[in-house]
Amino acid sequence: MNKFEAKLAKRGSFCLSLSLVMTTTGIILKDAIFTTLGVSGITLMICCYILGRLNLSNITPKLSLPNRIHANKRYQPAVTLTNARNLIDCLHAKLYIALPHEVLLDCEARWIPANSSATRNVPILIPHRSAALDLACKIVSSFPLGLFLFSKRKYIHHPLTVYPRPITPVELLDHGSLDQSTTPTITMQSDYSGEPKGIRSWIPGDPAKSIHWPASARSLAREGQLSIREFEPPGFFPETCAIVFHSYSHEREMMREDSFERAISLLAGTIHHLRNLNIEITVHADCLGWMPQKAKTRAEYYELLAMLAEVERAKGTEQHEIDTILTKINHDPSILISDMPIDAWAPYLTLPHTSLPIDIEQIHFSNRKVRSAKDALTKTA
Repeated sequence: MNKFEAKLAKRGSFCLSLSLVMTTTGIILKDAIFTTLGVSGITLMICCYILGRLNLSNITPKLSLPNRIHANKRYQPAVTLTNARNLIDCLHAKLYIALPHEVLLDCEARWIPANSSATRNVPILIPHRSAALDLACKIVSSFPLGLFLFSKRKYIHHPLTVYPRPITPVELLDHGSLDQSTTPTITMQSDYSGEPKGIRSWIPGDPAKSIHWPASARSLAREGQLSIREFEPPGFFPETCAIVFHSYSHEREMMREDSFERAISLLAGTIHHLRNLNIEITVHADCLGWMPQKAKTRAEYYELLAMLAEVERAKGTEQHEIDTILTKINHDPSILISDMPIDAWAPYLTLPHTSLPIDIEQIHFSNRKVRSAKDALTKTA
């Protein structure tokens, strides 16, 4: 689409009205001065209209932004306006690009020479996940004299995928829900160290990879020994974990508009957290047709995020569908995430002892007793 529009500005309306009045008055009164001034004003308006249209012709916008970005992360893409004309420059052109979630990218080029371009870096931040193939843009100019407001609308073919914003559930950070205390029957891996503890002197039998070279250099300069990094005992985590995402509710409760988006963010945060622990993940989601999705390799991980960027909420999820998935992964640790409150689905499912339900609300505020100001003052006294 390449649509051109022209609207009269306030000063243009005043100039046109004045020119018409003067022309009409000159004709009625047979006054050559009034007629000449009126016709000159109309001629000026026509010339400004022609120059304004010519000013925006053959102007092409370009957006230099990665096709896949993360939500709630700041980027600074380069926006380019190219003037493909051979002789005439472009003056005072403003570009507006509509990004997902009503994010507007705007920049201005005061002068673009013929056969040249102007580039600006504009910071942007898209708050939520989304996916788009074409981006609507608008080029606006009031050149010359500001009598008309010219605009040209078109689409930029720029496939854009915005990954969901990851939110790590507090259940995974609070009390180590994935360790051996809650999942005793799973296989463990312990071939990596725990948290750094300190530095000590080298003793025979220490591996070379544990040598702290900067500290060793300082120690050897003082005729000392090699220094060794010391770590806490390694943590034990499952080698595999299944994530079950669903929109099931036993009582068909009403849900908030942002619950599904928050649940997708919790799912993305869980995947990111488990990958950092080197745990092999399999995602089972009703919004993905219950097709198991792996996230072992980097390519699989980002492909899964791309699918979550444009997924829609599943409707009509039944209890037996979730029970079937839980039966298949009965012996593996699992994490259950839903966009419904945990009380609306967890009591009605047969959860394995190695499963961990994630609460969509995350934070619960206890009921506090409200005291009056008189009681508070009495208590203080």
